[in-house]
Amino acid sequence: MPFVPVSDSMQVEMRYTLFSQHIENRIFVHNGAPVDAAALEAVAIIVWDWVETHLIGGLSENLHLNEVVATDMTSAEGPQFTYAPDTTTSGGVSGAMLPNEVAFCVSLHSASRGRSARGRMFIPAIPVSATADANNLTAIAAGALVSSVQTLINDLTVDARQPVIVSFRHDGVVRPGGPVLFPIISAVATDTLLDSQRRRKPGVGA
Repeated sequence: MPFVPVSDSMQVEMRYTLFSQHIENRIFVHNGAPVDAAALEAVAIIVWDWVETHLIGGLSENLHLNEVVATDMTSAEGPQFTYAPDTTTSGGVSGAMLPNEVAFCVSLHSASRGRSARGRMFIPAIPVSATADANNLTAIAAGALVSSVQTLINDLTVDARQPVIVSFRHDGVVRPGGPVLFPIISAVATDTLLDSQRRRKPGVGA
């Protein structure tokens, strides 16, 4: 899809390596005002600190956070800021982990209904010790990941700034008036089932 501008908004990518495979999670943030260098830096730092403090400690030590990249989506030539204060931020759980492509899905909900108003974050590097059986996380591990993502939502919701779901299409058709933004208000897990992200397999995708 060609570039579609999202006014006063930024895309924030959490970039990791997992057994040499480059993987990422991303979230959109509406700044509540034109995006400038200070806003990009502030949000990138918030997201890095969240991964470091609230997320990666419960994931496999094989996962390494390399950088957080915040990009102004107002135009195709918008500025970008990369935050990478160190190269040693790794998962905190030793021992066996599930394969690269296994992830746990945390749903991102807005106050609106419908698929266009919801998003997903697929958490990588699941330790075997966090599983209840071959297909499920323990309820405690699932709850901890949901709570962690809720913390990110809360951290990014400051004054007029808020994380959002950006809906570019409706019923498979590009929205004629441009993207619609749905503020994210909660993180939810509908079950404890593990999911698959095929592009995260070593040698596949990015």
